[in-house]
Amino acid sequence: MLKAIIVDDEQHCISRLTGLLQEVGPDIQILASCNTISEGKIHIEKYNPDVLFLDVQLGSTTGFDLLSQLNHLDFELIFTTSFDTYALKAIKFSALDYLLKPIAKEDLHEALQKVRENKDLKETTKKIDVLFHNFKEGSGNSKRIAIPTVDGFVMVDTNDIVRLQSDANYTHIHTLSNKKITASKTLKYFEG
Repeated sequence: MLKAIIVDDEQHCISRLTGLLQEVGPDIQILASCNTISEGKIHIEKYNPDVLFLDVQLGSTTGFDLLSQLNHLDFELIFTTSFDTYALKAIKFSALDYLLKPIAKEDLHEALQKVRENKDLKETTKKIDVLFHNFKEGSGNSKRIAIPTVDGFVMVDTNDIVRLQSDANYTHIHTLSNKKITASKTLKYFEG
């Protein structure tokens, strides 16, 4: 499931995009729809989306103003706009895609395919990083594992794990920092 946030100051544009996403993206969960930069910033920081659909022009401000206020841009970015004059600035902010309004179903479908491919690539990269870390550490005490969750993989140092707790087809992993990670695997998966 890909988590998405929409930031657009026009409600009819949010409604259109939401409808299109329901048609072409059954694996997309819309966490929030926001009309302002401040509202968008709050929801992005709260939910940590996989993809942000961001209108370029938001009243007297722009989507670029929102991006410049964020500490981390760790989501895929798809700009939506009525104006194609912002294309170069969008590229500078490393937008995954750029959709002109009114958004066509085919264009949205292609953009979502790019998001899915990038997410798969990021998950593979995380696994490879863990593999290299563990190989480099050799037989040392510090090993990292990739914990599969419903939102992707979370990397955890095995020395930070306090306990594992079974919950039917899931496992709750408790860490030294009092963080609880819910893995989408049974306790048996982690044995050995």
